[in-house]
Amino acid sequence: MRVLFTIFPATAHLYPVVPLAWALQSAGHEVVVASHAGVVDPGVIANIGAAGLTAVPLGSPEELPEALSKNTGDSKPNRPSLAFDAFEPEESEGWRTARAILTGMFRMHYPEPAEPGGRRPVLDNLVDFARAWQPDLVLWDPLMFPAPVAARVCGAAHARLVWGTDNIALIHERTKRELARPDAELTEHPWVSWYGPILEQYGLEFTDEMLLGQWTLDLTQSRMRLPLDLTHVPVRRVPYTGAAALPAWLHHQPERPRVVLTLGVSRRKLFGKYSGFPMREFFESVSALDIEVVATLNSEQLAAVGTVPDNVRTVEYVPLNQVLPTSSAVIHHGGGGTFSAAVNFQVPQLVVPLPMWDEMVTARYVEEMGAGLVADPESLDVAGLHKQLVRLLQDPSFSLGARRLYDEMLAAPAPKDIVPLLERLTAERR
Repeated sequence: MRVLFTIFPATAHLYPVVPLAWALQSAGHEVVVASHAGVVDPGVIANIGAAGLTAVPLGSPEELPEALSKNTGDSKPNRPSLAFDAFEPEESEGWRTARAILTGMFRMHYPEPAEPGGRRPVLDNLVDFARAWQPDLVLWDPLMFPAPVAARVCGAAHARLVWGTDNIALIHERTKRELARPDAELTEHPWVSWYGPILEQYGLEFTDEMLLGQWTLDLTQSRMRLPLDLTHVPVRRVPYTGAAALPAWLHHQPERPRVVLTLGVSRRKLFGKYSGFPMREFFESVSALDIEVVATLNSEQLAAVGTVPDNVRTVEYVPLNQVLPTSSAVIHHGGGGTFSAAVNFQVPQLVVPLPMWDEMVTARYVEEMGAGLVADPESLDVAGLHKQLVRLLQDPSFSLGARRLYDEMLAAPAPKDIVPLLERLTAERR
């Protein structure tokens, strides 16, 4: 069969889907990956090809609105956070704030045409491609709402591929309950205002399926999944963090404990040097420890650090699957890619959660499983980080917790194991 993946235009959204795309290709299916071109993360189209997959660019910066075409990851310290604690009571306001932010974001990424009857670049380019290529199955990023439209127009089966806590489904479920209350001030789902015209353009209606797919593939750990009424297919998240030649310093085991410090693809792209992490002071604090720190820093971050101690190795980029097998600990921002790689290689974690989506949920899960520690990003201090790192390296219980996380990960089926199920569901739902 033909399988069309559609991803939000960020490499952090590409990496989780790559192993499943490989599994489908290895089973003899045709696979392509579509995304915006040249916006948010200008390298995403090239990274699709670097993963051995066929890329389908959807629109160019010239076609897209000025606000979006300029949104290419410049350093901005005050970007709004989409994070909220999905396990908090429904009365909390965090999910409503996230709903409002998402509404504005969707309007920007899938804007109205400049003139009545004009083209919506990403939507119409994706529909045109789907009509021409005729996929059997469309697997879509939960933020890529033109995808279910394209699937319905060309008659394909379609499902979401969820890479983190399913905040979209939770917000939608709570919004429906809010609308159903007799005393509700809300009279219409806030997402109808931007999504309704998109659907009407192709003769479709605003339904659960158009927001949540015909079913959901979920890459998250079982204990992080929300209790939602969805047709749900768990999938093991096999870590992929890019590919590169193995550097010479990784040919051998380290002579002393190795600690990896990474702020993640999204954090680097969206926040640049404004990461909120006291890099310079942290390096000074660990300079006397008998450890080797490997820190992934771009030129802007490195310039902000200044002099680097002798026991700190800075690299622009190294795939985590290359460096984590020889590491004793990892310090990271709570992103799903770094978390899943640490779980796969059973590395204890010190999480400094950047609230962008579900990083706080991830951090709490790591701590509850005894696989690591959490540093409060609101009151981050170097002395506290130093103390937590030393404890992480010296206390063997964290290695046992990392093993528990790994065993739980193995309980979900690997990507290759769900290919027959996808074939059956596609035949049933087309």
